[in-house]
Amino acid sequence: MVALENGELGPLLSPGTLRGLEDECVTDVKAQTRAALLRVLQEDEEHWADAADWSSSLAQDVCELLEEHTERAPRISQEFGERMAHCCLGGLAEFLQSFQQRVERFHEHPGIRELPSDTYISRTISLVNCGPPLRALAERLARVGPPESEPAREASASSLDRVTRLCHRVLADMLFQELQPYFNKLMRRKWLSSAEALDGIVGTLGAQALALRRMQDEPYQALVAELHRRALVEYVRPLLRGRLHCRSARTRSRMAGRLREDAAQLQRLFRRLESQASWLDAVVPHLAEVLQLEDTPSIQVEVGVLVRDYPDIRRKHVAALLDVRGLHNTATRQEILAVARDLELCEGGALSPPRDRAFFSDIPVPRPSFCLSLPLSVGRLPLSRLARPSLACLPLRPRPLSPSRPRAQR
Repeated sequence: MVALENGELGPLLSPGTLRGLEDECVTDVKAQTRAALLRVLQEDEEHWADAADWSSSLAQDVCELLEEHTERAPRISQEFGERMAHCCLGGLAEFLQSFQQRVERFHEHPGIRELPSDTYISRTISLVNCGPPLRALAERLARVGPPESEPAREASASSLDRVTRLCHRVLADMLFQELQPYFNKLMRRKWLSSAEALDGIVGTLGAQALALRRMQDEPYQALVAELHRRALVEYVRPLLRGRLHCRSARTRSRMAGRLREDAAQLQRLFRRLESQASWLDAVVPHLAEVLQLEDTPSIQVEVGVLVRDYPDIRRKHVAALLDVRGLHNTATRQEILAVARDLELCEGGALSPPRDRAFFSDIPVPRPSFCLSLPLSVGRLPLSRLARPSLACLPLRPRPLSPSRPRAQR
């Protein structure tokens, strides 16, 4: 007994026998967990399209199934614990791929959209909420497992990312479909003197956020940041499409003031929703400054700040903003657009901003028209001359000849 207590007795089984038993155990666990995981997924999926109240326990069931083995195996030996963690992580990655595919089928099924809106949103949030605990489980198993566990961890994370992005897109699309009538009222004459449109946007977003609060913190933060970005994109889009043009300094001042008031109201809303996307707060005030400033150097500075803070802005966006403010003087326009052009050239080798930091790239603007007061002799200039950066607001496609007027003989 003294020798046993002091650990002086060696293992009762030979290394070969012990390795064989471990191999059998890992094989059995792999088969059993695969079947058990598919079973709990099938049972959970049966409730996704059910209109009745229901609470998913999928993530909890998966964690309990795998942790039962990964907690006991290290008691045999550290090496066996690593092998079991690697085995369970592989099973988890395979399960999450099936989970991702079933979530995709759920959202693609035409009958699912017939569910009541609240039920559909609740189901989608339940699917998103599976992500954080399962992601944490994959991270723990990867830390315990051997180095070759990394591909399985990456595969698990990829499947969960796809599920989260899909569910976020579905929720955002539903919300902005409801908001679209309000965005359609922006940047019109009535908008200058009425906050009705923005009040509708803020009220709808605030009400829907109550349902989104049921989402786990990490995916909720990502979704609110995307809603914040998309709301500002949809707000700026009609501005740059030229729904409203300023014909006087007074109109520019009124428009800039309305933009600042709306920007402050949206900022307060998204602070209340705990959005972390504070980089969006400055975009509308910057645009308002470009509209209201009178001297060219100040406008150039403001355009430079826009290009610095939002590197996906292009000269076509700046040109559209100058059109809105009614600035048609050729020389002044070119001085301002040159700032954007020069900064674009400086940033030419830089990478595009990541998708969650893209802003102006999601805002198409109408094809620019002839905006330069050029002499009639411009028609005799070669196309290569018209394509110079200094004539950037001219369309590069020449006007086709009228069929009734034959080309002059040279």
